[in-house]
Amino acid sequence: MASLEDLSSEARDELAQLARELADNPDTREAFLRLTKKARPSMNIDAIDLKDEVAARLDHASERVSHLEGKLRERDALDSLDRRRRDLIKTGKAKSEEEIVEIEKIMLEKSIANHEAAADYYNYMRQAATPTPQTSFSRNVMDDSARHTLKKFWSNPAGAARDEAAKALTEIRRNPRPIGF
Repeated sequence: MASLEDLSSEARDELAQLARELADNPDTREAFLRLTKKARPSMNIDAIDLKDEVAARLDHASERVSHLEGKLRERDALDSLDRRRRDLIKTGKAKSEEEIVEIEKIMLEKSIANHEAAADYYNYMRQAATPTPQTSFSRNVMDDSARHTLKKFWSNPAGAARDEAAKALTEIRRNPRPIGF
């Protein structure tokens, strides 16, 4: 530590004046007191000690409040989840706890945020498709004229093709018009 004995009285007075100005100025007072406390930790400076203690207690109190708020939010979320699960059973969208587990699996897999929408999806998946009525499908796709025309081809395909070709040739020869008119 430096000694003040080797300084002149004017220099000591100047240092004392500077220290007093720093201590009396509201802008520099706290920094001056903190530096003094840092240089001499055993020195009691009530303004700094009290301010630090109050700040530490406020930090501790705000941590406790934040922790309690988190617990309250967690409890509210669990209560809300339990209420939504009971509502599914109450409305009949789920019949048991096992179905609720399946519904919540679907919520995770399909990214569905709403329990009711997931329950509707689950119930739609479980429903069997309604069968198509038999009266709308007819196995008989040919009418009677097509059946009569094709009957010859089924019994004798080569002969029926020869007869049709002869009919077409006779029709072409009978008509004297040039092709294309």
